[in-house]
Amino acid sequence: MTELYNQMISRQKEVFTESQQEKIRNTPVLVIGCGGLGGTVIEQLVRAGFENLTIVDQDVFDKTNLNRQIRSNLDTIDKSKVETTKKESLKINPNLNITGYDTTITPENISQIFKGNDIVIDAVDNVYTRVMISREARKQNMAFIHCAVETTVGQLTIITNDTPSYEELFKLKSNGKTLDKSKEYLLGISTKKPQVLGTTPAIFGALEVNETIKYILESKDALFAPKVLLWDIFDMTSFRIIDF
Repeated sequence: MTELYNQMISRQKEVFTESQQEKIRNTPVLVIGCGGLGGTVIEQLVRAGFENLTIVDQDVFDKTNLNRQIRSNLDTIDKSKVETTKKESLKINPNLNITGYDTTITPENISQIFKGNDIVIDAVDNVYTRVMISREARKQNMAFIHCAVETTVGQLTIITNDTPSYEELFKLKSNGKTLDKSKEYLLGISTKKPQVLGTTPAIFGALEVNETIKYILESKDALFAPKVLLWDIFDMTSFRIIDF
């Protein structure tokens, strides 16, 4: 470890053993989306000591992102989310190995983008893309850390080849059908950009990172499907883990 890395993680040395921190450092993680959820996820992964990241987003920042996207400000409007996120992440840890894809995930490029990663973190805002990446994760035997947020509500779980699939878990009609035949149905589920309070993706993005770390360290408390966390952050009594 470099001197910088040791200093960066010095306040969490009583949280993780040295071998656990090495697992965190060396595990390659793919994050799909660099917006509300993804921005927080990537920031916290870097600060936790992950050094091998791949990030994907085809979008640029705009003024509607200012309420919730950690890398959005008046200087980054109209700039690439991927390139901005890479630049700012390297300011935290210049030894970070971060690969960026400034592109839309498609059935044609998804296999190459996933290659070499152990975990994929869901930070997208539409069901069609989420189904596509969940299927590829299953195909490549990767853990899929699923999260979705809207207004003040979020849901979270870990999906692997040993759990129900994303489509099975949420009983989607696309299950068992080709992506082409399901595209119209899946796009119909997400017909508009969701309304979101900024604190919702901030909280759930941090929780996604927690579950990623717990999965890597084989914690008995990791939240595997069919268990799903559901929480309206404006109602503390609503926090619950249910079996779907």
